Amino acid sequence: MKMAKSPLNVVIIGGSLAGLMHGVMLKQLGHNIHIFEQYSTSIREGQAAGMSIGAYGQELLHKHDRIQGRPQFVTASKLEVVDTNLNITESRPVPFKLTTWKTFYYRLRANFDGLKSDYVPVPPPDSPEDGSVTYDVGKRVKTVSYVKEKGVTVTYEDIESGIEDVLHCDLVIAADGAGSSIRKLLYPNMQIPYAGILTWRGVVPEHMVSRQTLDFLLDRCIRYYGDRYYIAVYVIAELLGTRNTLTMNSYLIPGGDGSVKPGERHVNLVWYDTCGKDSPEYLSIMTDIDGLQHQRTVPFGKVRPEVWAKKQAYGNEHFPAPIKELVNKIDTPFVTGIYDCVSPRASHFDGKLFLVGDAFALFRPHAAQSTNQCAMHCLFLAKFIAGEIDLQSYEDKVSSFANTTLHWSRAIGSEYMDSFVGHLYHEIRFRLARKTQNWRFRL
Repeated sequence: MKMAKSPLNVVIIGGSLAGLMHGVMLKQLGHNIHIFEQYSTSIREGQAAGMSIGAYGQELLHKHDRIQGRPQFVTASKLEVVDTNLNITESRPVPFKLTTWKTFYYRLRANFDGLKSDYVPVPPPDSPEDGSVTYDVGKRVKTVSYVKEKGVTVTYEDIESGIEDVLHCDLVIAADGAGSSIRKLLYPNMQIPYAGILTWRGVVPEHMVSRQTLDFLLDRCIRYYGDRYYIAVYVIAELLGTRNTLTMNSYLIPGGDGSVKPGERHVNLVWYDTCGKDSPEYLSIMTDIDGLQHQRTVPFGKVRPEVWAKKQAYGNEHFPAPIKELVNKIDTPFVTGIYDCVSPRASHFDGKLFLVGDAFALFRPHAAQSTNQCAMHCLFLAKFIAGEIDLQSYEDKVSSFANTTLHWSRAIGSEYMDSFVGHLYHEIRFRLARKTQNWRFRL
């Protein structure tokens, strides 16, 4: 399908990062955007998790971020792997552009609909060529249907009142995340396998961290490994955990209002730990302080104190001083089960509906490519809409990236969280995928 050059009426399902990236891009190309978001308010609390932007993310911001005078990232210039004695066993000059979910969310909102926040107190002005935008909270999309002669129809409901309505549009972007309801509508029998890994995440204000630990994190991502576990730390801080099995990543990220000034940032920690889904431990961890059992994430403030205290006790016994300090200073972690999958196709309804971001392909987080993938989808969708590539070219690009990244991330994690044979299997699968997909990564 060749897209029309006149302004399109676009519905975006999901108002998180993937939806906002597409919304900003499409708005600035002159199209009219209506975002449906289930969350009941535009204000987001407890979303201080760190994240890497990636090369496509940086390109997207270069093209579409109109905010001036407020730095976008904290930068770590290299990745260093250390053993249990903190001796460096590997060093790679891989620059990381690091931020937090909230910092990026409010930056995108300022660009999309001019939302003011402590992160962006003065949003940038719109351009006369911009399309119109709506960010519609408290709305859940029920179905999306397509008739070739009539186009796409989106049926949605107001979550509070239960009242349903419909909206007709030219294009639908399904950016509704890892548990995508639109993916389930399109592929009701598709299985999303649990990877056997939980991630524990938390942040510590930089001013609460000792000078010795901050010096340890300065300008680098540290990946600490032991017997069947690893921990990563950098400025944005990230910790990973293994088989016992655990991996951790620690790094510095922007502070509470997006500040990147020394002393005002946060150290972010991610701890990857193996845990069978049928185990009593999994059931205990995923049951929150109110007795509710979660399927994917126990959010900030809902992890039971005794569950986190048990993890801290393990850290006190096994981790070196810098990692131990960070684990002990995290008061309110959240925990997420890791799943991965790639949908059979990204485009549907003759190119009128696109699955994007995690709704299309969900990766284990070891390669830190989730945000990069969202940005890549934006950039190639812009090319498709402009007629620079056809629909099959778009499909080939995003599927190639997704399938290769799926195996790449598995290979990275298995090096620390699997047996030698298990890691060898995933490494071979990754190399075969990279060769057959003919993909060159942009990190």
